[in-house]
Amino acid sequence: MKDFDLEEELAAAMLDRADREPPRGYDVDGLIGRVRQRRRRLRTGAAAAAAIVALGAGFAVQEGRDRTAPPAPAATAPSPELPPAPSEPVKRPPVDPARATNTLFLSALRYQNPATRSQVDPAEVAALFANEPTYRRIWGTDSLGVTCGEAVDGVLAAGQVLLYRGTEPLDRSPSVTFDGTTGKVVEVTCTTNASGGKGGDPTVSGFYGGLVAAAKSGDSSAPETLGQQYVAARLRSTQGPTAGTCSPTAPPFWLADNPSSGTVTHGWTVNLGGDLPSSFPIEIGEDEKITRSCGG
Repeated sequence: MKDFDLEEELAAAMLDRADREPPRGYDVDGLIGRVRQRRRRLRTGAAAAAAIVALGAGFAVQEGRDRTAPPAPAATAPSPELPPAPSEPVKRPPVDPARATNTLFLSALRYQNPATRSQVDPAEVAALFANEPTYRRIWGTDSLGVTCGEAVDGVLAAGQVLLYRGTEPLDRSPSVTFDGTTGKVVEVTCTTNASGGKGGDPTVSGFYGGLVAAAKSGDSSAPETLGQQYVAARLRSTQGPTAGTCSPTAPPFWLADNPSSGTVTHGWTVNLGGDLPSSFPIEIGEDEKITRSCGG
């Protein structure tokens, strides 16, 4: 058989087979999708393998570090900064008006007297007022706004505050107004004394005002005379020259406060300058003389 005969037979056989079994068809889009999906799976698997390898390497490094150095503290993510909680104002009890009145006028008396001015703390005085402008307006630089513009050396606070120079009451009377919530001073109003400069307790103002006036004039005989006039004999016999004063030093001023009334006797709390550091109680009996003082 010649070569061309063989080729012809093969071509006829192939043609005959092609006629009986047509070639398969392909879905091109589906084929491309499957190929891409397979590639993604391969990439994901490779990444996971790389992560596992890196994690293993990290463990190995950490294990090496643990053998040579103490573990470092774990880093924590910074927490978001929260706004500060609103703080409630500190609630302080209101100032007692009676105590504030006593402190206000006692401070003014001390400030107006050169011998006792150093005893006054401006910050403590300013704390009595509702605010700094009120303090500066009333107290000012000389405290005279508290005492109706007059320098005084005696105060008798019996509801209506009376001012004295020596034994003589002034014709003007101050009235203190307090804030209803805080008890701080908001105003001091001065009006003409309705009694025409008279009033108060003549035993208190006569004795202590007389001692202050005697000290200013240099009259050394006045204390004994005043003691006989205003102090009971029993008190003078037990306390001697200091009866009714609790101090051998002549007082530069006097302040009587907190009276308590009764049917037979009435009492006062008296505060003097000089060596006496605190106030002391007195009583006035039926004979209108000081019958008890210095807690005795």
